[in-house]
Amino acid sequence: MANSWDDVAANWDSEASTNTYADKALQSLLQFVDVKGMHILDFGCGTGLLSQRLSPMVKDIVALDSSEAMIEQLDMKELPNVEPVVDTLTRGLVALHPAFRTQFDLVVASSVCSFVPSYSEVADIVFSLMNKEGYFIHWDWLSETDEPGGMTIQHAQQVLTSVGFSRVEITTPFEVETPQGKFKVLMALAQK
Repeated sequence: MANSWDDVAANWDSEASTNTYADKALQSLLQFVDVKGMHILDFGCGTGLLSQRLSPMVKDIVALDSSEAMIEQLDMKELPNVEPVVDTLTRGLVALHPAFRTQFDLVVASSVCSFVPSYSEVADIVFSLMNKEGYFIHWDWLSETDEPGGMTIQHAQQVLTSVGFSRVEITTPFEVETPQGKFKVLMALAQK
């Protein structure tokens, strides 16, 4: 998968729908969480569109993505409080990389969780990375079935509840017009 993301990285930020998605994700996030001063993990950060918007408001961000080309685009933004990491989210990474030595107040994932091989495993790792009462918020395309790129409300609810989050709310706060059509976005808010 990393190669296909590498192939689109150079033009990612110039697509209007990716910027709209990041803007609307940020707006929906700020309705629930005061991010001021938070230590954040932007999981599957891509070119850093969401990190770029969050950066002025937060303490710092670890921006993780498996695509080297996407991280190169993020690097060009020269965000002083954002630490880019090229890797996949695994227990091995968490155990060995210095960026994961302290717990996170907030983990965000914008259009990522429906693409990972095991959403349950990722949710479990995220849970282990969070401070008590920390938030995991992710946005994915709403789908009737769980498929790469789409997620059902029921699946998100079941997985987040099963890994131990004490509060789970799933909503569909916005739609985005893309070159492929208009799509609803699922927002999963989970609190430890």
